Amino acid sequence: MSLVAVVSLIAMNDSVFATSVVNKDTEVRILIVTERGDKVQLALHAGETVEFCVNGCFVNWPNGDLEALTGSETIEISGGVARIK
Repeated sequence: MSLVAVVSLIAMNDSVFATSVVNKDTEVRILIVTERGDKVQLALHAGETVEFCVNGCFVNWPNGDLEALTGSETIEISGGVARIK
């Protein structure tokens, strides 16, 4: 198997186990994500869907709440509130 095929297979497997979040609001929503000790701001534009949190992480939601995620959740942000589906 070629190196490109292996990298593609790993990338596909990672996204299967990643958390998916969609911003259904009309404005940008910011999530603070802490994964493997690294803290980053994740800006989700209106209608945007992003996958993150492959191996578990902590997230500060738009309303300030903190939650631990496993990396298998599907989340919708609507009205400034995040809901795990």
